[in-house]
Amino acid sequence: MSNAADIMMQRHGHRSVDGFRVNNRIVSSVQWRCPTRRVFVFREALWFGFGFGLVLLLSGCMGLRDLEKPPRTAFTQLLLSQALDRGMETASVPLPAGATVLVDAVGLTRDHVFTPDQEYARQAVSVHLARQGFRLVMGGEQATYRVKVLLQAFGTEQAVQFFGLPPLQSIFLPFPIPEIALYKSVAEKGMVRFSLNVFEQATGTLVSSSPWYEASRYFNQYLLLFVVSFHLTNLEFSE
Repeated sequence: MSNAADIMMQRHGHRSVDGFRVNNRIVSSVQWRCPTRRVFVFREALWFGFGFGLVLLLSGCMGLRDLEKPPRTAFTQLLLSQALDRGMETASVPLPAGATVLVDAVGLTRDHVFTPDQEYARQAVSVHLARQGFRLVMGGEQATYRVKVLLQAFGTEQAVQFFGLPPLQSIFLPFPIPEIALYKSVAEKGMVRFSLNVFEQATGTLVSSSPWYEASRYFNQYLLLFVVSFHLTNLEFSE
């Protein structure tokens, strides 16, 4: 009977045979080994694979909008234009009502090139002065005063904070691992600083020089635990 038990144990690796003597007879008992541990390990591996795949899926689908692509987004334009509008709220020139003015803008440029930002600032200040009752030169008309806008700053700044796993590319994996952010913030700020200087057009005499006007607008984005996203801003939107 012992030989039979040995044969059974060789055929089935999941059983063991124990022998003991009762009344000069060898009695064999067969004990079955339950594969509970293997099932538990398999379940753990299955849940781990499911969770890891879910994280990769969510991190690939959720994220923050990259404010640098394209270089000048709609939000970036709003940051600049509304910062300039806010700075002009208290801007004024000490000229008689109805005076004819010519506006030009000067800023820090590269290779002495007149940038579109300077042109926008010039046009915005011209509209602001027209609303205050001054006349803008039209065609070949001669202006009585020239208003020079000195742009000390007119641009945006961006700051990024990140805590998590950056995107990875490994030779051991057939696919890249996307960014997994536990916390990420992208803060962009538009700011302007300028002054208005008035000259007599005929003589070039400086009539007045205003203090520096400055203002800013911000748009901040946040991402928490892969999926929770929100933003904070002081931009004004029409309802």
